[in-house]
Amino acid sequence: MRETVKVRSVAGSLVVSLPQSVLEPVGLKEGDRVIVEAAPPRRLVITKEGKTMTSTQQLEMEIDLLEKKKTATESDLRYKARQYNDNMPCEPGMEDNDVAFLMLMSIERDRDRLDVEIAEKRMELYSIQAGEVSEVATIPEDAQTEQSIAPDAPPEKFKTEQAWFHLPGKDGKGQFLALANAKGSCSLRRFEAGDGAALPKGKNRSGDYRDSFLKEIEHATPLTITRQPNLERDCKKRLPLPTLQELQKQVASLAAEA
Repeated sequence: MRETVKVRSVAGSLVVSLPQSVLEPVGLKEGDRVIVEAAPPRRLVITKEGKTMTSTQQLEMEIDLLEKKKTATESDLRYKARQYNDNMPCEPGMEDNDVAFLMLMSIERDRDRLDVEIAEKRMELYSIQAGEVSEVATIPEDAQTEQSIAPDAPPEKFKTEQAWFHLPGKDGKGQFLALANAKGSCSLRRFEAGDGAALPKGKNRSGDYRDSFLKEIEHATPLTITRQPNLERDCKKRLPLPTLQELQKQVASLAAEA
């Protein structure tokens, strides 16, 4: 739609009245914001502003995208781990154990970096939604006095204690058991020793795992690992590959010494 209109002078400014025949096709109405651009030598371009995405909406979409990337990375890691563990190389490089191991470690590194990026985005989102914490929490003076009066009071324990065991099975592989003490209760998680797949988790029990799960670990062999994974975050579906391989090597070494 094209119309010819006149330019008028009002209070020192030039004003152009746009007819409805021009406004209706683009849905321009009173109160809308427009961008006016000069297009020399003889044109002016008027563009109606569209809906703008808020910074929180953009961050939420970025977080969602990063989480989907992490899911795809974990899928790729499981796919390559199955090739490696079952000696079924399907991709270039996977036929060489050393190269395959480095490929798997690289994927794990990328996944961990995505975790960091997601955490940073969540922090940024929180800062926008709730703002920075304005006041730092402090211990009241009377509470400090009470603490100084009773120095022998036992400190509260928050540190989680973890232990690993191998429970032999009829198939020769058995299960890996991950036990943990935290805040007065304990838990037991089971994983297939062959591929590290997580088995259904039972209920937590009160007390120390050495007592509460004594029957479960009575015939199991204790193992050690150099780096404890986060059981809740990293082991929901299966053991991380480095943890699984370290446990498997220990079992094989103990079997050779027997």
